[in-house]
Amino acid sequence: MAEPDTVLVGREPPAGLDVPMTLRKAEPWLVIGLAVHGLAVDLVDSTSTMEYLVVSVSLLGVLGVAGLLGWRSRVAVVVRCGTAIVLGYVLMLAGGPSGGYILLWYFVLAAVYPLVLPSVEGWVLVAVIPVAYLALLPFGAADGPVAIALVRAGSLVFVASFVHTGAAAFRRAVAQRDGAFDLLDTYSHGSPVGMALWDRDLRVRRMNQALASLLGLQTGDQLGRRPHEIPGMPPVVADHLRSVLATGTPERDVEILGGGRTFVTSWYPVRSGREVVAVGSVVVDVSAEREATRALTQAATHDPLTRLPNRALLSERLADALGKADRSGQSVAVLLCDVDRFKVVNDSLGHDAGDELLRATASRLSAVVGPDDTVARLGGDEFAIVAAGLGPAAARSLGERICAESRRPLRVGADWVTSTMSVGVTVAADGETDPVGVLRDADAAMYRAKESGRDQVAMFDVGLRPATNERLEFRASLRRAVEADQIRVVYQPVYRLDRLRSGSARAGRGRRGGSNGATASAAEASEIVGFEALARWTGPEGEVSPAVFIPTAEDAGFIAALGEQVLRHACSALVGWRRATGRPLTVAVNLSARQLADPRSVARIGAILADVGVPASAVHLEITESILMADVEGSIRRLRELRALGVSLAVDDFGTGYSSLAYLRDLPVDMLKIDRSFVSRLPEDSAVIGFVVDLARAIGAKTVVEGVETAEQLRGVARAGCDIAQGYYLSRPLGAAEISSLLATGGRARS
Repeated sequence: MAEPDTVLVGREPPAGLDVPMTLRKAEPWLVIGLAVHGLAVDLVDSTSTMEYLVVSVSLLGVLGVAGLLGWRSRVAVVVRCGTAIVLGYVLMLAGGPSGGYILLWYFVLAAVYPLVLPSVEGWVLVAVIPVAYLALLPFGAADGPVAIALVRAGSLVFVASFVHTGAAAFRRAVAQRDGAFDLLDTYSHGSPVGMALWDRDLRVRRMNQALASLLGLQTGDQLGRRPHEIPGMPPVVADHLRSVLATGTPERDVEILGGGRTFVTSWYPVRSGREVVAVGSVVVDVSAEREATRALTQAATHDPLTRLPNRALLSERLADALGKADRSGQSVAVLLCDVDRFKVVNDSLGHDAGDELLRATASRLSAVVGPDDTVARLGGDEFAIVAAGLGPAAARSLGERICAESRRPLRVGADWVTSTMSVGVTVAADGETDPVGVLRDADAAMYRAKESGRDQVAMFDVGLRPATNERLEFRASLRRAVEADQIRVVYQPVYRLDRLRSGSARAGRGRRGGSNGATASAAEASEIVGFEALARWTGPEGEVSPAVFIPTAEDAGFIAALGEQVLRHACSALVGWRRATGRPLTVAVNLSARQLADPRSVARIGAILADVGVPASAVHLEITESILMADVEGSIRRLRELRALGVSLAVDDFGTGYSSLAYLRDLPVDMLKIDRSFVSRLPEDSAVIGFVVDLARAIGAKTVVEGVETAEQLRGVARAGCDIAQGYYLSRPLGAAEISSLLATGGRARS
């Protein structure tokens, strides 16, 4: 590797010797040249007066060789220069008239050594050489009369001074240049962007610390190297350098891969006048940004749980496949696969088990299809497959293989699960290019498979489209109703049972007779303490059951918006009733699984309570037992956050799920709401209801019983010790205006 001519920033010169390396290398050759000149003098004039010449020449030759071998320090240069002056003086003194041959040495020394000596020694040399020459005059060895000797001495002074002055100017220029380079290096080393400067020989002359760090190298070790000599430097770098040198045109934002990393580089010509003398480069490591972009792209197009393509990417691939099929006449099959009874697994074994089942299903589907087919997760427990080149028979066969594969037992956590699939198959018609329509047809076929008993394959036919369109229109209508705040809220009164008097149920205002023909009114039974808010919707075709539209809102993803609307309406109505009656009435509102799982729901509920101005203690949030048990740890965490708001919490439909007494003890709940199925089996289930009452008291909770429809049931739950009751026997759900009228009449239920 060639060594640069000048001392580069970051490389210290030998002590006190600010001399270009080229001159330091050439200086020993000067001494050797003087020795050769002495030999030539010996050949032309071998008189006895020159007997010292051979010895002098030999000494100069040894000093010159030592310099060539590396002895080029400041002391070495002074020793060689001083030796040449002394030997020249001795030879001229001993040589008499023939000593004039050696006088040439002094002129050579005066012309050269001020360049290779430091400043102080250079000025000393300006004086020493003329003085040494004039010292020959007393001995008649100055090779001429005094006048000539004085002229020669003046010439020596002039030559040495001139050369020394030029050398000093050169050194100042170098110092200024190096100062500028120092400033440039200070700037570039402080930059987080990698920078380098390359000369026309493609050698790196400047490299900042950022670039060296990117390459894992030391800056100073790379100066003077070509690209292929620098570890980790991609080979394509040399091509870009040559291109910029040849064309003088910058190359910007070039992406280069090297060492498993991604760099964005720019190359620009550095000119002196019109000539391109170097190339500057700027290098930025964008590996992290590219990885982040890839991750964002992955997140935008793939399902995070299964790593399969999501609905958006599936739609793109399906559109592409349909376009190719339209041009080539090749068929495209779409299979929509839904895990049967997935909610049972999710609710009974927990969300972690449900996630594991979905991942296993994704793996099984990917193993069954061909390498060119696309398997995607559409959401929830729905998967889709796009298979080009399959006709109806082959597509059905693929669906049957999927069903067979799904029937194999699968270990989920500590349990073995058999999870079947319902598969809907459609083969795109000739000229079909709408992916939405094809997916809708496959979805319709899948619903036929489910309605036919699940765990089977159903092929699409055009007769299924009306039902599919109706289902989509129903969902769209419900969404519009939620967005327009058109969901009504009705309220079922909740009565306190501690005032129920034994035998007081007799003929009166009650609506249903008991076994002895007696009836009881709500007013005789107890006092209204609150209401349960219930959502109602009148669709385009008439009244729709909550058992129908609530699950649809869950599946469509807008149940949270619906729940928050119901909560706001209920709280607003409650504020008016509390103000009108002066009583601490309460309202119970159901909380969906999505709301319980969403960490943002707590803040939203708190904002609604604050906005309406209802005390948090007046609001009861009801969560079904199955939802709580699906993710007990998460439920406990969210319930505690809700409890911190000040609201009361109730377990709805208690007794129908899979509650663990150990977990129930830790749940921060205020009420257990006994499911209507136990009330309907009174008096057989009296002991069960009594057990729930004792359990509630053990954990510091009250009991609410729902579905009271007869006087006997009312007396039965009262005898069991239940605290609060609701049901059609006491009152049907009423509108807000009817509730106001009921409260105005003292809280009597109206027939």
